[in-house]
This record gives sequence, C-alpha cells and structure tokens, in this order.
Amino acid sequence: MRISKLFLSVILSISMLTQTSWAQMASTEALFEHSVTVSPKEKVIQFAAREDVAKILEQMDVDPQMIEERVASMTDEEASQIAHKIDTMPAGSSAVGSLIGAVVFVFVLLVITDILGVTKVFGFTRSLR
Repeated sequence: MRISKLFLSVILSISMLTQTSWAQMASTEALFEHSVTVSPKEKVIQFAAREDVAKILEQMDVDPQMIEERVASMTDEEASQIAHKIDTMPAGSSAVGSLIGAVVFVFVLLVITDILGVTKVFGFTRSLR
C-alpha cells in the first residue's frame, strides 16, 4: 500500500511537470491572418456536401449535381440568406425535445418543493416539515 502511494505520487508529480503552456499576446494581425472568406454560394455547397446532410439528401432522392446547379442559379442575396440561416440555426435541436426537457424540469422542481414542504402539489410525496 505504501509503495503504491509513493509510486502514484511520483507519477503525478512527473505528469504535472510535463504539462506546460505557452502564453503570449495575440496581435490583431495574427488573429485575422488566418481568416478565409467563403462566398455564400460556396458555403451552401459545402453545407450540402457534408456527410450527414448528403446522407439525408440522398434519402430524399436529391441529386448532388442538381444542388450545385440550383445554388449556381441563385442570386447573391438568396445565397447569403441561406448561408446566414446555416450559421444561426441551432444544431440538433427540436421543439419536442425542448418541450419534454421543460416538462421534466418542472416536474422535478415541484417534487423537490413538495418534499421540502414549500408546496403541496403531489399526494405521493411526504413533507420534511
């Protein structure tokens, strides 16, 4: 037991010494140096080419070539509106999931307040008071 504690402390001290970070001031030029601007049409095409989106479009019998042709025929304003929606839409959210989460949260909150004796909503809880 004593040897394992010694061994563990040696390993932890060695691992703490090896983790170093290098911090430095970031200039504005360095931050904006790597930014690459993508046109809205290219952004829509890249989004449609993603593996998960392409799989869904394939299930809907949509040809990838048709997507590129349609995006090419869009005006810049239409493409920028779609690109903006791609950037601002929440990822993976659904109204049903949010509603179920809210109902579960309210139920748990009411059960806790019933147990603490603040409210009396449910008959199956016993108050601590």
